Amino acid sequence: MIIMQSGYLDLETRRSIYECIKKSPGLHFREVQRRTNLATGSLDYHVHFLHKTGLIRTEKVGGFTRYYTTDTVYQSEEKDLLNLLRQKSVRKIVIHLLQKKKSTASDIARAAGMSPSNLSWYLKSLAEKKIVVQRKKGRFRFYSITSRENIIKCLVTYKESFFDSLVDGFIEAWESEK
Repeated sequence: MIIMQSGYLDLETRRSIYECIKKSPGLHFREVQRRTNLATGSLDYHVHFLHKTGLIRTEKVGGFTRYYTTDTVYQSEEKDLLNLLRQKSVRKIVIHLLQKKKSTASDIARAAGMSPSNLSWYLKSLAEKKIVVQRKKGRFRFYSITSRENIIKCLVTYKESFFDSLVDGFIEAWESEK
């Protein structure tokens, strides 16, 4: 591998940061820090070095700087999904809708443990990103996932990067149905 020959990843600290980002693409700074247990200054220095040498790239998304390795090409839709699924509240909503196929807002709020106003904001955001669609039937509004296969593929591919028993449980149930 050319990267290792160049010596940029010879330092254990740099290598652990790089591997963390490679294993869990789309992480933001604080999450990389939590997973690597590095001090802020040290992590900042090494992330900057990895970026400057072209081993990782950064993207600003919704107030967060997200990190990706440059040796993998991520499709725009895949990155968008990863960025959304990195949010615990979004994961709860999406997994509930993957399991139930369609639900009312009150069903989702109960399952996700959210207030109706918070849920409303998330559902609106997910609808704008075309992840969730809303259908009206009588006086009820039902929500469902639009690209079920893409979301499941993303959850399965990056399962280990979520550290979430909800994701693990969903994937286990989904795989047993196949």
